[in-house]
Amino acid sequence: MNKVELRKALIDVALGDAPADLVLKNSRVFHTMSREIILSDIAIRLGRIAAVAAAGEGGWMDAPSRDLEGRYVTPGFIDPHVHVESSMLTVREYSKATVSQGVTMIAADPHEIGNVLGIPGMRLMFDEAKTVPMKMVLRVPARIPAMPEWLETSGARVNIAETGELLEWPETVCLAGDINPQLLINKDEEQLEKIAMTVKRGMTVSGQSPYLTGSDLNAYVAAGPEDSHVAKTIDEIVENQRLGLRTIFTLRPHRLYRPELRELADVVRERGLDTRYLQFCTDDVYAHELIDEGHINTRIQAAIEEGFDAMTAYQMATINVAEGLRIHRDYGSITPAKCADLVVLDDFDTVAVSATMIDGVFVYENGIYDGGSETFVYPDWAKETMHVGRELNVADMRVAVSGNASRAQIRALAVTSPKSEEEFILDVVDGVVEPDPEQGVSSIVVVDRHKGSSRIGKGFVSKLFLERGAIASTVSHDAHNLMVIGASHEDMAIAANRVIANNGGYALVLDGEVIFELPLPVAGLMSEEPLETMAERTRQMVEIIFETLGAPRMKKVLLRMNGLSLPNIPNYGFTDFGMMATRELVTLDPVIAAGDAETVHAGCLHDA
Repeated sequence: MNKVELRKALIDVALGDAPADLVLKNSRVFHTMSREIILSDIAIRLGRIAAVAAAGEGGWMDAPSRDLEGRYVTPGFIDPHVHVESSMLTVREYSKATVSQGVTMIAADPHEIGNVLGIPGMRLMFDEAKTVPMKMVLRVPARIPAMPEWLETSGARVNIAETGELLEWPETVCLAGDINPQLLINKDEEQLEKIAMTVKRGMTVSGQSPYLTGSDLNAYVAAGPEDSHVAKTIDEIVENQRLGLRTIFTLRPHRLYRPELRELADVVRERGLDTRYLQFCTDDVYAHELIDEGHINTRIQAAIEEGFDAMTAYQMATINVAEGLRIHRDYGSITPAKCADLVVLDDFDTVAVSATMIDGVFVYENGIYDGGSETFVYPDWAKETMHVGRELNVADMRVAVSGNASRAQIRALAVTSPKSEEEFILDVVDGVVEPDPEQGVSSIVVVDRHKGSSRIGKGFVSKLFLERGAIASTVSHDAHNLMVIGASHEDMAIAANRVIANNGGYALVLDGEVIFELPLPVAGLMSEEPLETMAERTRQMVEIIFETLGAPRMKKVLLRMNGLSLPNIPNYGFTDFGMMATRELVTLDPVIAAGDAETVHAGCLHDA
């Protein structure tokens, strides 16, 4: 049925001239446009809302009906910024986790699989999305690869013409913005052209503006981005909004979390800050977090608990998102002609999801998720992505200096927020700079796994370190090369080779033995195992990292570790070319000086 005929059918139902497919009776409807909750009946036809009227007053009561007995009904929750691959789940299992929590749509930026398999890999995920109830729309990756080829090796490249083709996909809603903001401030021609292409199509230009303020922020906004998901302070949010950027909360400890949310609620009350420019997202969430911590539903709940008006909190997950993505003609409110994507709640303030409807069909109800019977199998070519070229050895893990040296002054990438540089004095044994768990320093290497170049970036990491053993992973944003961290070079080599043998994933090694492994054969990023299995495995891995390998306990440890290699977010990243300063776009030598104990001493250290 074309859109004109669809509208005619909705008009007929609204006027009482034709029956609805379903009427939801006695529902307390949250009207996102007027900020009211009214006991109403909702008439649904062809997957759309045909009419909303006060309970018992509609002219379409002969249709099949469901009495919701006063339960609350809101528009479906929309996640405006997410990377499904970061969950390590397929789209089918991700849908299982989220629909049960009231999520009816996600806007996914598949640059993770895109950096490994290019556009064909991204197409696979969106083909899989057609087999599940959850709607997945496309945030076109802004830049693949993220960095120039002389700073990082990626598995694919998407040029300007191909970006234009992606903007024409029927699933597309915006241009994503997970790139180094300095590219726009420096007037990068390619990126400005992509923004122009997006604006010409009437689509949203997304972005990120970490720590930008004043003239830099003005320049960044002038380049075209319309939102940012990396704000860390209330002042940053206010300045962003003042200059035209919507704020998308990831709500995580090393960004903006509950204390800041509480402070923002106070600012909203005291200063009348317009909340329609505030949204929630999840960005990167692991399988166990989807179960243990929830999704958009728990972010709404957190906002209410920290002092936001409940209606405002729901707007931040519905109409605000729809308007930000320019899809509010179809989503974000319970009004005529909108898609019948609805959430039924037993309790409004605690976001107690009872049922989820998508396109007029209940896909989650009474604790049961109905994902349909369609299946999707990833092809072999998507599971053969480890192109390292050879077996790795212990020497590949080591930073070597002059054989006469006994000490080395080194720089380490510190896992702080933002990432920073620290300097340490480390022992040198037989020409090899040794990691030092007592000082909180581990060795790190990043190996090109896409082109078989044998290129290995070597160096050191601090704050997030291992007291013993090693961990290797192909989940290392954004290029997803093979990253290895360890207190033992021997264990590092074993972990790296096990991940290669498994076609990607994680491997944890202690004293020469593999003590845990999690194969992620789809692009080295995802498993086809069920949600529950993956959640248990990722929970287990986190505990082994802490308890057995001795990493300092910290929130979101996997995310922090996987972001070590991320060169987009200030101020440093680690690639197969080594440690990189993200603002200057230059690589840094891990060794500052090497020599005897008198030449290299602690007195020469300084904070970078």
